[in-house]
Amino acid sequence: MDSSDVGLDERKASILRAAVSHYVRSGEPVGSKTLVEHYRLGVSPATVRAEMSQLEELGYLYQPHTSAGRIPTDSGYRYFVDFWADQASLPTDEARRIREFFGEPRWELEDALRKTAGLLSELTHDAAVVFAPSLDRSVVRHVELISLAGGRAMLVLVTDTGRVENHVVWGPEAIDGVHLDHASEMLNRLVVGVALVRAAKTIAETLDRFPLELRGTVAAVADVLNEEMTKSASDRVFLEGTSNIVDEHKFADLGTVRHVIDALEQGGRVLEILVDEAGPRRLRVRIGSENPAAEMQLCSIISAAYGSEDNVVGRLAVIGPTRMDYRRGMAAVNEVSANLGRMLTGLEI
Repeated sequence: MDSSDVGLDERKASILRAAVSHYVRSGEPVGSKTLVEHYRLGVSPATVRAEMSQLEELGYLYQPHTSAGRIPTDSGYRYFVDFWADQASLPTDEARRIREFFGEPRWELEDALRKTAGLLSELTHDAAVVFAPSLDRSVVRHVELISLAGGRAMLVLVTDTGRVENHVVWGPEAIDGVHLDHASEMLNRLVVGVALVRAAKTIAETLDRFPLELRGTVAAVADVLNEEMTKSASDRVFLEGTSNIVDEHKFADLGTVRHVIDALEQGGRVLEILVDEAGPRRLRVRIGSENPAAEMQLCSIISAAYGSEDNVVGRLAVIGPTRMDYRRGMAAVNEVSANLGRMLTGLEI
């Protein structure tokens, strides 16, 4: 990115990038002498000090105490993120680890998403959240009814994103495995390839096509599909790494930590923040005050969608303090979302 695009000459841009990098690593306000000692800026401490003063006037840095060095503002972090967005990458061995992780024998979907959240948290040392494939975008791949005792049957529902749901449905006492096999065949002909949001209505509208003895069971299947669509967002959230948020060095006070963890554990609150990002699979970084939720304005959120290029099925994100390692976080979110999408859509990893 050309520094002139954001109104900074190259010297100021280099000093700002160095200041953000150093503060992210150390957590301590950064002074001009420190930057000259650790970075090849090619100018004296006095020059760096003058440039940092101008960066403060421009709103990229601020000085918490008159005797202290300076730390980045949200605008300073934003410049840093925009500069590195297209250049962030993981070390070769970590990129390989991610590919091997998703190349493992296939897990159940929920297991895969939980493990993905854990992997992302390990890579970034922040909290990580993965939202299960959106039900309103899912398509029915397979339906099966398995006989249980006492007129009950197990409904197995599989979607195109690999989601597998098991539900007990009730039918007539006399219904047996043969009848259920017949019902399964008819249901598959009816709803395979149909969007999950329309499947229940499709079944209800064609109920009279089913033999009389099957209609009670099939109607129960339609009810279950309706229930699936009314599940709350928190039922579809996989959160790992909240202990990383508790790290005393990352936030100034425990009250902030508590608010952040409460928002994360609600799940749906974070989903509300990300909901306007549905669309093409692209990386998005929200920094501090850019977050619409007040309780998240001391945090940064790096998120991306996963799925195929033409079918976004879910989102994942890492959440940490504004003093997070953005380069590593962006690279990890990019790599993990791409590999998770390939795994779920059956493409080669």
